[in-house]
Amino acid sequence: MKKFAEEVIKYFWIPLIMALVSYIFFQLRDVILGIIVLVALSAVYTLVRLYFAHKKWWLFIILMVVVFTSVGAYFLRAPAITLTINEQKVTGTSVSLNAGTVTVSPAPLTNGLYTKNTKVTLTANPGPGSDWKSWTGTDDDTANPTTVTMSDDKQIKVNFESRFSMIINNQMVIGSYLLFPEGSVSVNPPPEGDGKYTNGTEVTLTAQAESGYDLKGWLGTSNDTSNPSTVIMSGNKNVTVTFNPRFSLTVSNQLVISPVVSFPEGSVTVNPGPSDDGKYTYGTRITLTASPNTGYGWKYWSGTGSDTSNPTTATINSEKHVAVTFEARFLVTINNQALASSSANFTGGSVSAIPAPGTDGRYTKDTITVLTAIPSTGYRFDRWSGDVSDRVTTVSIPMNANKNITVTFIKTYVLTTGMSPTAGGSVSPVSGIYDEGVSVTLAAMPSSGYRFVHWSGDVSGNVTSTNIAMNADKSVTAIFIKVYTLNVSVSPTEGGSVSPGSGTYDQGTEITLTATPATGYIFDQWSGDVSGNVTSTTIMMNADKNITANFIVTP
Repeated sequence: MKKFAEEVIKYFWIPLIMALVSYIFFQLRDVILGIIVLVALSAVYTLVRLYFAHKKWWLFIILMVVVFTSVGAYFLRAPAITLTINEQKVTGTSVSLNAGTVTVSPAPLTNGLYTKNTKVTLTANPGPGSDWKSWTGTDDDTANPTTVTMSDDKQIKVNFESRFSMIINNQMVIGSYLLFPEGSVSVNPPPEGDGKYTNGTEVTLTAQAESGYDLKGWLGTSNDTSNPSTVIMSGNKNVTVTFNPRFSLTVSNQLVISPVVSFPEGSVTVNPGPSDDGKYTYGTRITLTASPNTGYGWKYWSGTGSDTSNPTTATINSEKHVAVTFEARFLVTINNQALASSSANFTGGSVSAIPAPGTDGRYTKDTITVLTAIPSTGYRFDRWSGDVSDRVTTVSIPMNANKNITVTFIKTYVLTTGMSPTAGGSVSPVSGIYDEGVSVTLAAMPSSGYRFVHWSGDVSGNVTSTNIAMNADKSVTAIFIKVYTLNVSVSPTEGGSVSPGSGTYDQGTEITLTATPATGYIFDQWSGDVSGNVTSTTIMMNADKNITANFIVTP
C-alpha cells in the first residue's frame, strides 16, 4: 500500500500540480489563485511524503490545516472578474480592433482582473473610415464614452460602422458642389468634415450641363437614367457622370438655326429643328427634305445616311456638315403645251419622248431627249420648227435650256382617179394623197381608138384638163368612149358623092349613108361593109368600116 501511494504521488500528483497551476497562470491569468493552488498542493504532497516516512498522526492535522487555509484564502480574498470587449480580454488601457480602438479606464490589475463592482469607463475611438455606432452590454449602450459596472465577468461589444467616400469622375467629393469642364454636380447632403458618409446615407446628385453640352447619364447611381439621381452609401462609391457635347448642323455652308434652310435653287426642311442654342443633342436623328424651286430639281446629298434618297436622314454625333445639290431642270414645250409625260397629243398627231420628263415635267441638264412625230390618220408630218428645225420625224434635243418647239402636221386628202373603161385612156396624175387646199390639175389622155367624153364623180366637164381643190377626199373618173373609123369612097370618083363622108364615130353610132349620083350617072350599089342598091342605107359603128358607093353611067 505504501509503495502504491508513493507511486501515485510521484507519477500523478506532481504532473497534476504542474498542469493545474499552468492553466491558472496562463489561461485564467489569476496569479493569486495560482499561488494559492501551488502552495496548497505542494504542502499536501510534502505532508503525505512525510507521513509515509515518519508515521506521525499529527501530520494529518497539519495537512487539514493547510487545505482549509488554502480554500479559505481563495474564498475570502477579494473577488476578481474579467472584462472582454469584442471577445478580446482587457489587459491594459486599450483594446485594438479592426475598425478602431477602445480606451479603458481604469485598466485591470496586472492579472487582467477587476475587483468586483469596479466602474470602468469605455471610450470608443473609430479608426479612419469608421464611425462608432453603439455598444452592447454596457450601462448605456447609446453613449460614448459609456461605463461598465463590474458586478461579474462582462462581455462587451462595441459596434463600429464603416464611413465611405464618394468619387465623381475621379474627383473626391468633399463639399456640396463639383465642377467639370462640361458641367457641374450638386451633392446633397455633402460629406462630413472628413469627406466621408455614414453607412446607409442617401445622397442626391444633380447634374447641370454647361452651355454646349447635354447630360448623357450616370454610371454607378441608383438610377443612371434619371437626373437628379441618388446613391446609397453602402460602401465607397465611384460614380461617373457623362456629358455629351451638343453639335451644330451645317447644310451647304449654312448653319442650321431654324427648321428651314433656304437657297437660290430650293430649300431644305430639317426635322427636328435645332434647340434655341442652334445645336443638337448627341445622337439626335434628323430628317432632311430637299424642296427644289421651280426650274430646279434635287440631285443628291453629301454626308447623309443615304445620299441618293430624298428625304434622307443624318445622326448628329459630331459637328455635322451636309451638302445638298440642286440641278437646273428644263421644260420642253411643244405647240405651247408643256411635255409632261412620254407622249403628247396634238391636232393632226402626237409626239413621243424618250426618255420621258421627270415627275416635275422637266429634264435634267444635258439630257438628250429623242422626239418622234407620229401623224394621225389623215395627216402627215410636215416639219419641226422653233428650237429645232428639221423635216425628219425623229430629232434629238440636248436639254441645256428650256425648249420651245413647234411640230406641224398637215391635213391630207385622198384623190382617187379612175378611167371608164379602163382601156379607154389614162388620167394624170394618178390616185394619191394631197395636202389640204392643194389644187390638182387633172388631165385625161385617151388611148388610141378612144376619145375623152367627160369627167364624173367629184368633178364635171368635158374638157380633158380640169382643176380640183383638195378640201376633202375626192374620187374622179375620166369617161372615155371607143371610136371607129368610117372610110367612104365613090367608084368611079366622078360618079357621084356619099354623105356623110369618111370620119370617126363613137362606138354604137348609127350612120345613114346617102349616095348622090353625079349628072350622067346613076347609083348602082353599096359595096364593102354594107350592101344594097338603095341610095340610103344605115350602118352601126361597131368596128372600122370601109364602104364604097358604086355609080354607073346613065344608059
